[in-house]
Amino acid sequence: MERNTRQRSAIRDAIAQADRPLLPLEVLEAAQHTVPGLGLATVYRNLKVLVEEGELQAVNLPGENPRFELVGHHHHHHFQCRQC
Repeated sequence: MERNTRQRSAIRDAIAQADRPLLPLEVLEAAQHTVPGLGLATVYRNLKVLVEEGELQAVNLPGENPRFELVGHHHHHHFQCRQC
């Protein structure tokens, strides 16, 4: 189990407060309100750890970069419009 850092807490909180799965850049922008010096590489490292620990899950939509959300937040489906 990894230790809990300010950066990891800010990343987890940013995702928890979002009403949708977030891209890593969106996580960075939201978490920087709490940790101003946070960098994108740190976000990626922590997202990887949080997924490995089972706290987050990646949401993969065809042709798009993965987004991240909390595991077990509530049951819902992800879909992508193919016409517009």
